[in-house]
Amino acid sequence: MRLLNVTTRVVEEFDGNDVPKYALLSHTWGPDEVTQQEMDAIARYHRPQHESGAHGMPRSPDDPDAVKLLLSTMLLAFRGSRARFSHPSTRPALTNGHEMSDEDDTGFRRLVPAPSSHPFEAKAGYQKIAYACGQAEKDGLQYLWVDTCCVDRRSGGDVSEAINSIFAWCQKAAVCYAYLEDVHYSDYTEGYKTWKDHFNNSRWFTRSWTLQELLAPSKVVFYAKGWRLLGTKSSLVKTVERITGIDQLTLLDPRLIHNASVARRMSWAAARTTTRTEDIAYSLLGIFGIHMPIMYGEGDNAFLRLQEEIMKRSDDHSIFAWGLFNNPGSHLPHHPAPPDLDAIDPNDDELADTTSMLAKSPANFAGAAHILPTPPSEAEPTTHHALTNKGLLIHLPLFPPNPTQPHTYLALLNCHFADSPTSRLAVLLTPTRIPNLFLRALTPAGEATTILSQSDLPPSSSPPSPAQPIYIPTTTATATTTNLPSNPDPINPTEVIFIRFPDLIPPGYAVTSVHGQGAQWNREAGKLRVTGGSGKGVLWQVAVVAFWNRHLGCGLIVRALVEGRGGGIIKGGFGKRGKVFADLVYGGPGEEDGFAGMAKRVWDNPGSVEVKVPPETMEDGWTNRTDWVRVVSVREEQAKDGEDAAGVDGRPFRMGDEPNLCRNMTFTERWEREYKRTVTTRIERKKKGAIELSLASVLWQSPSVE
Repeated sequence: MRLLNVTTRVVEEFDGNDVPKYALLSHTWGPDEVTQQEMDAIARYHRPQHESGAHGMPRSPDDPDAVKLLLSTMLLAFRGSRARFSHPSTRPALTNGHEMSDEDDTGFRRLVPAPSSHPFEAKAGYQKIAYACGQAEKDGLQYLWVDTCCVDRRSGGDVSEAINSIFAWCQKAAVCYAYLEDVHYSDYTEGYKTWKDHFNNSRWFTRSWTLQELLAPSKVVFYAKGWRLLGTKSSLVKTVERITGIDQLTLLDPRLIHNASVARRMSWAAARTTTRTEDIAYSLLGIFGIHMPIMYGEGDNAFLRLQEEIMKRSDDHSIFAWGLFNNPGSHLPHHPAPPDLDAIDPNDDELADTTSMLAKSPANFAGAAHILPTPPSEAEPTTHHALTNKGLLIHLPLFPPNPTQPHTYLALLNCHFADSPTSRLAVLLTPTRIPNLFLRALTPAGEATTILSQSDLPPSSSPPSPAQPIYIPTTTATATTTNLPSNPDPINPTEVIFIRFPDLIPPGYAVTSVHGQGAQWNREAGKLRVTGGSGKGVLWQVAVVAFWNRHLGCGLIVRALVEGRGGGIIKGGFGKRGKVFADLVYGGPGEEDGFAGMAKRVWDNPGSVEVKVPPETMEDGWTNRTDWVRVVSVREEQAKDGEDAAGVDGRPFRMGDEPNLCRNMTFTERWEREYKRTVTTRIERKKKGAIELSLASVLWQSPSVE
């Protein structure tokens, strides 16, 4: 282990039990950090006077450091570079080779390199190290650990040792200085904001590496820009709990970390990010007590390896209880960005009806903080699981297929919610043609895990089978190549519609009802899954989505239609080259229940739609006007002689009337005064089986009506 001597700025190496007391600097990396080699150069520069010249220059002109220093000094002089940063009114001891200048325009004094300082001391990354060194000296500590300069990043062995040991090093630190450079502390408020607003939104709380630096040390002290003291982990524990979703007891007592369920620990990292994909898994090693080889370049496989290592050491089924997107108790302060549909593979989980048994990232565990393992009993003893070449071998009780989902089984997990001990979590499994091999299926709401109360469990007349050994693929690739359901349904392929309406959210619009054959609406992911058909020369109505504004009492209805190509069904979705159309219908003033009924009528009778529009004048009052406009969008396909007409779901139409489709609409909204709103729909097929439906709106003030 290497530690930085806060007095000499020399990085010293310690081994075994000879490690002295030290402080730890926790920070977010910037573009101008100081490496170990640069810190060594600074230390050599500040050696005693008899080894240096009068101005700090090495005596021998042949010394490589002399050449490097001369070039660096000339470069800084050429650029006119000056290092500056905010300085507190009460500051710790400063580093050698610096002096204070006058106050800058921010009201703080500046710290600039003295004439005898080394050019590397002008780097922004060195300034926070200087602050931490001064604070450590004030706290009576001689050494400091900093990840930027105490680890040789050129050595793979050093990087691997540091990643596998950093959690233990954080635990052993006497104090952790958390430097939140984007938090600006001052005695005055910035408009309506205070330093706590900056604190809540600090980048420090969004990075994965800082999670263990928050949890592992017993004492954490927070500092703002300019090393202004904000408080400690214990004094700000309520604020930190609200930001991170980590309970106060765990924050204050690091010994409780490993008592938390796997799902809870994963949920702590659900909203955190890293620069490199592999670091999402590597930053969690210590939190789960895992040591494993570090292999940059493996990508998402690192998180898969982490879960496999956890399963070798734990029988906690909460590791499988991920994907609770619609859980009302979920803690996700930073909502995940919508998926990039251009980057989605046609066999991706976003489009498929099945998924892998293991999660892709900690983000899948958002909302899982309150999941606990169910204690074993005589009736339900602890079951074991293991990894095999066929996937995960696990013993689970299976309930018979449900009539609403005849091709799935309900497999109960040994875990429940903390506030509902009688509840159970379960996963849906789809059988394949390979004996005892199942695929994990999505629930009707598009989730990967089902929450069951005692009343939701199947009746005693259909008890579960005894826990039996089954195999479930653990990766998406395996699930794709093994996607051989025993009861395929090629007549009704799946279509996934990703709905985007950011411009409608601020005024209060939200999806209130959806209609479609087998419609499954995932509100959190903005994803609508429907089934239907495709054929040459016909237009299929695949979905009707209703948007309702509770404040104004009005809404919009959007219809998604798909033109089939190829003269038949294309496996896995509607024709990739088929056209897609969006049709707008204005709901007008009324009640939400009545509006939902109107959306249902649009779905039931799509050939001719009655559209309510607001009147141009308001003489009759906003809620009393009942003018209707009849719009015919597409012609219903007539049944052939001797055949019954097509059913409501997936009803086909003849092509030819596409120009009559209403792609944009202007109507009046009444807020404190009357406003005009124009809503435009844009619908585009991104992938086979994937459609993106987006709504954009413009709102402007209309002339007052006398």
